[in-house]
Amino acid sequence: MVRNFLLSLIAIVGGGALLAFAQSKQVTGTVTDHNGKPIAGATVVVEGTSTGTTTNSFGAYTISAPANASLVFSFIGMQSQTIPVGTKNVIDVQFAEDATAIDDIIVVGYGTGRKVGTIIGSVDQVKGEKLQDRPTNNVMDAMQGQVPGLQIFSTSGELSNTSTIRLHGMGSISAGNEPLILLDGAPITTGTLLAMAPGDIESINVLKDASATSIYGSRAANGVIYVTSKKGARGQEGATVTLRTQYSLSSPIKPRLKVMNTNQLLDYQAAVYAAAYGEDYNDPAVVADWRSMLIENWGVDENIDVDWFDEIMRENAPMYQVDFGVSGGSQRTSYYFSGSYLDQEGTMPGSDLTRYTFRSNIDTKVTNWLKAGMSLGVGYQKASNATTVESSGGLYSDNPMFASLLIPSYQPATDENGEQLTFLDFYGTENPAISDKWYYKNNNRLQLNGSMFVELTPVKGLTVRSQLSANAFDYRNKSVMSPDFPTATGTNGTGSVAEGFQRSATWTWTNTAEYKFSVADDHHITVLAGQESIYSETEVLRTSVTGVTNSDLLYVSKGTESTVPTYTLSKYAYNSVFGRAEYDFQEKYFIDGSVRYDACSKFGSNNRGATFWSVGAMWNISKEEFLQDNSTISNLSFKISYGTQGNSGIGEYDQYQILTSSSYPYMGSTAWYLSNAGNPSLAWEKQGTLTIGANIELWKKLSLGIEWYRRETTDMLMDKPLALSAGFSSQMSNIGAMRNSGIDVNLNYNIFMNKDWAVNFHANFNYNKNQMVKLWEEGLEKSSMGDGSMMYYVVGKPYTEYYTQEWRGVNPETGEPQWTAADGGVTSDFNEAVEVDLNKSALAPYSGGFGVSASWKGIGLVADFSWVAGNYMVNNNLYFAANTANAFPYNQAEEVLDYWKQPGDNTKYPALIYETQFDSRMIEDASFLRLKNIQLSYTLPSKLLRKTKFIQGLKIYVGARNLWTLTGYNGFDPEVAGYSDAVGAFDTDVYPNSRQWTFGCEFTF
Repeated sequence: MVRNFLLSLIAIVGGGALLAFAQSKQVTGTVTDHNGKPIAGATVVVEGTSTGTTTNSFGAYTISAPANASLVFSFIGMQSQTIPVGTKNVIDVQFAEDATAIDDIIVVGYGTGRKVGTIIGSVDQVKGEKLQDRPTNNVMDAMQGQVPGLQIFSTSGELSNTSTIRLHGMGSISAGNEPLILLDGAPITTGTLLAMAPGDIESINVLKDASATSIYGSRAANGVIYVTSKKGARGQEGATVTLRTQYSLSSPIKPRLKVMNTNQLLDYQAAVYAAAYGEDYNDPAVVADWRSMLIENWGVDENIDVDWFDEIMRENAPMYQVDFGVSGGSQRTSYYFSGSYLDQEGTMPGSDLTRYTFRSNIDTKVTNWLKAGMSLGVGYQKASNATTVESSGGLYSDNPMFASLLIPSYQPATDENGEQLTFLDFYGTENPAISDKWYYKNNNRLQLNGSMFVELTPVKGLTVRSQLSANAFDYRNKSVMSPDFPTATGTNGTGSVAEGFQRSATWTWTNTAEYKFSVADDHHITVLAGQESIYSETEVLRTSVTGVTNSDLLYVSKGTESTVPTYTLSKYAYNSVFGRAEYDFQEKYFIDGSVRYDACSKFGSNNRGATFWSVGAMWNISKEEFLQDNSTISNLSFKISYGTQGNSGIGEYDQYQILTSSSYPYMGSTAWYLSNAGNPSLAWEKQGTLTIGANIELWKKLSLGIEWYRRETTDMLMDKPLALSAGFSSQMSNIGAMRNSGIDVNLNYNIFMNKDWAVNFHANFNYNKNQMVKLWEEGLEKSSMGDGSMMYYVVGKPYTEYYTQEWRGVNPETGEPQWTAADGGVTSDFNEAVEVDLNKSALAPYSGGFGVSASWKGIGLVADFSWVAGNYMVNNNLYFAANTANAFPYNQAEEVLDYWKQPGDNTKYPALIYETQFDSRMIEDASFLRLKNIQLSYTLPSKLLRKTKFIQGLKIYVGARNLWTLTGYNGFDPEVAGYSDAVGAFDTDVYPNSRQWTFGCEFTF
């Protein structure tokens, strides 16, 4: 009887299970936030089971569940919802915001991460979805204007060029100013970011103050940029496939400096000739005679009027990009795979870029206490670089940007058959519109980055992790000047070839142990200890030949004369131990502290080690009882932190005296000489940073964050001038001091929100004051950066302060040029003019960005602006395009027609007998406001897509980049400039940024 009862019971339970399984069905739906916007990464779980999934980038999900089950929907910062399945096949969920929850988890200084509202350190986050649709091949370019205090700009618009990144100004002169960049905890370079597809990025966190960065020690003196890559979701049923395609058209940003047409130029050149020969250049008859003579002698066709900018530059240069991603996971394993292809033509002749990328992230929970994973990123790019000043070695006439302004407008571009001329007689050089046929520079780069980790959780709260990562690249470049080059600038009319390679690998091994525990539910404590070792090795080889005679055999082996190949091998290593402790009481009062000891091979044996530390505190006032029921203030906190960091960004062997070989003229023998003074006493450059901040949120709509900081650099690494008898001009030393102080402001306002509408405005602002505090000698207040330099080191002034002869206008009675004299008056003799502090800096003290986003029933509009103010740049073009001395063979700017003619004239330019000098007129305000990105999109309704059975999401969009710029700068692009100690920010007509229109669509399957 008992046996029959047990068999019956088993049959009933088994039958019930089978019946329940048979009743399981597919449930689909969309998860949105309180604004109606789709939420990616929300968790959907069958209640009481381990079956679950996550929503894709459109907020869509699919899951199998029995009819009698319930689905639990959850997302950080939102109130969880539990909904019975019943007879429903479609369950759409709109979350309500959870006032007690915090937006996100951020990894700050190793460990498993903390909620945003519990972090004392200064951290700003940019989500990956803000970056992935931008029409740019550079992730960091899309970050411009998104974070207060973070300035991102280009030293060139070259397609393969990386961005320059500055956080809270320049804190060093010789030891580098780039922040530390981490990818999933492993250090990488800006080149690695350039090889990443924006769609592979989950988020970018910017760590700015000492509380957040000191635990990274010597590498974090200029802040930390922490990049988190996308990963799969464990427990997801099936895979999520994403396909994104973009097509862009690019056009060059035109210069504001307008040059003369043929008629204007001939009249101007005739007047200059008349003035040079002492004739009355204001007499129309005199000018007409000289004009006729020039036309006849030079053979000018007055009917030819060429806009050489339009002739040289490409309009509507195409870019095509496709990104493909697959993500998912089982109950124990998650995975993410992606691939990307980009093909882009530049707006300048001879420039294009092709890039392939692949990324994979896999992690698996081997047991309940053991997790392991690995990631791999591969990028390969091949680029052709235009003949700009970057690649031509400063040959201005060969630079297409320079030539586009200065080729005379009466210079024909084509012959009588409509074929492009190879040589321009009136300009005296080859045709830059087709110069890429004879002179070009190609490069290719293979980028690898990967890591693998093991993570143990032997007891609750304890996480032990070991991660080994590598970042490596192989870079090859080749520069060619064909023997067919029209101006025969190769040796004896032959061609030349230069080739080089650079290979680098950096290994990082990080081991941490973190323990999180609570006491009496009110006291939350986290303790972390770790060790890290870094080893890096870089080798560079370069060689070149001349005498190449065959344009089909452009190889270094085909030259008749070669230079001595140069080879360098550099290595460095770090070894570090670190720790951090965090405590909070009821998530109301917070304190934390960190310490790190770094040892670096770049310094002398007695100074290799240094200790860096930080302390911080925060008070979350909104947790106090007197604010619990306040309907106006929904969040309020104050924080303060202080800490130290180091900077080791110098050469690997600056501490040593180095012998270098050279070919000696006498019988070709080899000579040896000391090429580096060396300094065995070199030690760490040190920084101390104090930050005080406050955050407030009003009516759960308006949030405002304000931070004040002061960063002091001491023992600054810089070249100290030496006496001539020393045999060296300078020696790297620990001297000087610098200060950066300023304020960050971050504003976010949800203007309007309901089921159909959402409108948001955001803005950020930074003011940074840079000052030299101390030079290499006590009492030294001012020193030139070099002979003929426009820049000086001056105590109490910014590092990049301009000093030069000050232009005082034109004497209206005589037409003479005027400059400031030694007595404060004016002089018309440039040799008697004195250098004056212009109170103008190459660094922008003000920067920021703002934008608006709006959505209505699937239609979205996003616009982002970026701006800088108060910075100045040397416009080198003015010396050539606004100068009577250069009226032949160059075209001239229209503005020089405003020259002095008779007594009483108030003009911008003096009488034609006076040449333009390189004075303060060359220094222009480079402030700008730019519409960096704008996008209009439409996301198709989920209900419509469900009918297809396989498309879960579809978004189509059109956007533009660099669409509009407001600036007073007369060069090509106020954002793009070179920099040198001699002249500060200097416009050498490098490759400018482009204006792009983009059309794209994104599918999720």
